[in-house]
Amino acid sequence: MSSDKDANANPRPATKYGLRYEDLSDEDREFFRPFWQEPEPHPNFVVHDENLVRARVRMATGLSFTLVLVGILLTLALAASQLPLLAGASVVVAGLGLFGLVAVRRRLFAWLRVPGSSPPTRNKKARWFWLPHTIVIISVLCMVASFAVVPQFVTHLDELHQRAWSIFFAELGFFGLLVAALMYGLIALAAYSKHDDDERIMRPTDYAEQMLEKDLRKRSGDDFYDSDWITGKRR
Repeated sequence: MSSDKDANANPRPATKYGLRYEDLSDEDREFFRPFWQEPEPHPNFVVHDENLVRARVRMATGLSFTLVLVGILLTLALAASQLPLLAGASVVVAGLGLFGLVAVRRRLFAWLRVPGSSPPTRNKKARWFWLPHTIVIISVLCMVASFAVVPQFVTHLDELHQRAWSIFFAELGFFGLLVAALMYGLIALAAYSKHDDDERIMRPTDYAEQMLEKDLRKRSGDDFYDSDWITGKRR
């Protein structure tokens, strides 16, 4: 009874986020200690080469993509500020980023490949990416020209015609970027989609089940039970 009276006399204050560390008893601290202590690494813990290479590839891809975006933004900002020389120099930053993306994609450096492996084989359909690449380059040149080149060559025209030519090249550049983005998506789908031998436009409703049964046959050999003689389906 005395303990109940002491507990009621000095109740533990209610906390919004649970018990505080200083409110825990020695027994509770020993119980919860493994939850806030950093576990020691296992003595036999080894990071495999595949994981190391995968981390390097992600790092190189992120840095290269960042350089591309920073280079494009710098080029557009300097071109809009009527600084064509600096805008041309900032293209080097975007070029370095593009080189990094190509190097990661082609595994040009040994530290981007698993030791003992060769560079990946080239996808024949990937050559079509040069078409949107070219459109992007032309579009960027048009956008740079609208801010830095056109105003220098149409000084003999009035202000209305100068603005019209600048808007024309700017819209041409944005339209080219939109077309290139759509082409990137279509070419990527064609180049990296899994090949499908079935070219039928309309497929049966149980197409997925049929493909699963075919895969099971390949894996288990002739032991897979085929119920086609019951259902009457033929493949």
